[in-house]
Amino acid sequence: MPITTRRARADDLESIAAWTTDTFDWGDYVPERFLNWLNDETGEVIVCVDDDDIPLALAHARMLSPTEGWLEGARVHPDHQRQGMGMTMNAAGVAWARERGARVVRLATETDNTAANRQVEKLGYRLGSKWVAGFLDPDITYRSPVADSLTESSSADVDGAWVGWSTSDLATAGRGLLCQGWEWRAATVDDLRHAVANGQMVQSRHGWAIQRDITEQFETNWVATSQAGLPGLLDGLIDRAAASGHDHMVVKLPALDWARESLHRAGFETSGIYVYYLAT
Repeated sequence: MPITTRRARADDLESIAAWTTDTFDWGDYVPERFLNWLNDETGEVIVCVDDDDIPLALAHARMLSPTEGWLEGARVHPDHQRQGMGMTMNAAGVAWARERGARVVRLATETDNTAANRQVEKLGYRLGSKWVAGFLDPDITYRSPVADSLTESSSADVDGAWVGWSTSDLATAGRGLLCQGWEWRAATVDDLRHAVANGQMVQSRHGWAIQRDITEQFETNWVATSQAGLPGLLDGLIDRAAASGHDHMVVKLPALDWARESLHRAGFETSGIYVYYLAT
């Protein structure tokens, strides 16, 4: 069957949801994000369709900066796998990003998803960096020692935090990337300025962190600290998340051995993430 691609439409959601709801043990995020993806002017949802114009596969492409593209949400109908649709969608997404100025396209997979990792590597992607995600349900009665408590950073702290991070093992291992949810792009000093302006950058004697209070959890995706300082910084982050009343928190860090060990010692459950890249 010839593979035809087109831009997704809102009326595709019903058929797509039917075969994406139970993709993983925990479900799938595609059905709930699909309409938001369609309304995002920085991105494009690409679908492969059959002769009746019914979607059998999809992928979301997005520009994260003027030169960085991102691919996510690649799904193929279980009854139509191994027919070349994944390769077709990837090529379409990369072409879309290249036409908009992308010099690199990235995507992420979980380290234990061996089938996805093999497919990504067959498509020509290279492993750029390894990350560890730590998950914790903080005890709302928890309070860190006063010396480890966090305070909001100010604009005067930005330059020092940027220099401290950009020369650190964390920046080197993470290839200079900033994680935002399930997206990775090159970090800039303006990210820190934006975080300060929004009250999201915090600090203690152990270092700095960007911590976002989002709908369901507290999320930390950037820290500037050392091996010795990370345990104390995590202690303050747990305290801050507990005080917020949130039931869940997540911390994503480059997968240095000492970063993973610090997360484990602080009580986090962890999983691994691979961030791949493809030069365009």
